[in-house]
Amino acid sequence: MSTPNPYGFPPVTRLGTGPAGIDPAAVRWFPHPPGQDSRIVLLLHGLGSNEDDLLGLTPSLPGRFVYASLRGIFASGAGYAWLAPPPIDPSDIGMLDESATAVEAWRQSVPGRVIGAIGFSQGAMLALHLLRRNPLALDWVVQLSGAPFPAPMPGDEALAARQVPALWGHGAMDPLFTEADEERIRQWMAGHTALTEERSEALGHGVDEQVLAAVARFVTAQA
Repeated sequence: MSTPNPYGFPPVTRLGTGPAGIDPAAVRWFPHPPGQDSRIVLLLHGLGSNEDDLLGLTPSLPGRFVYASLRGIFASGAGYAWLAPPPIDPSDIGMLDESATAVEAWRQSVPGRVIGAIGFSQGAMLALHLLRRNPLALDWVVQLSGAPFPAPMPGDEALAARQVPALWGHGAMDPLFTEADEERIRQWMAGHTALTEERSEALGHGVDEQVLAAVARFVTAQA
């Protein structure tokens, strides 16, 4: 499905035949599975990782929410993915759309209401894409070391009008984003969301204590 790339990421492949979907057995809930009145926050991991990765954030986050950490629907090395690795081809949105469709279908199958999403890297791109497909999909979003898909979407104008609260946490030393990339992301986020930015000067492609503290403050403010 994809080939080796300049960053050295492994290829992304399908897990099986037929339409891909979220594996319900792989969903990790914290602190417990949801009930009818639960407010659910999605955790969407990055390339080559898995559903256990972002659970490490939850001890720092408000306990009034139920967190659902999902596994990517494609394979990537020993882990999983939501779309092909960078560099992203702006003319090929197929895998990202397929992942968004899978998440949208899964959320219809669980009790409670999905109110927000925290995504890392390509998980952040997916979180933003859910809103670009449907500006009412989430009440707020956290995108960590990620970016919007680099092509206009039909829902962008409606998303900009809604001004969904968004936190962009990222590192000034991230090797995946140039200064020009960073400015493009900043302009897009500011133009399409109610943006809060947390930029850690010493951070690369990851999450540090500074960014995690910003995530905790932001999510707490959405309660």
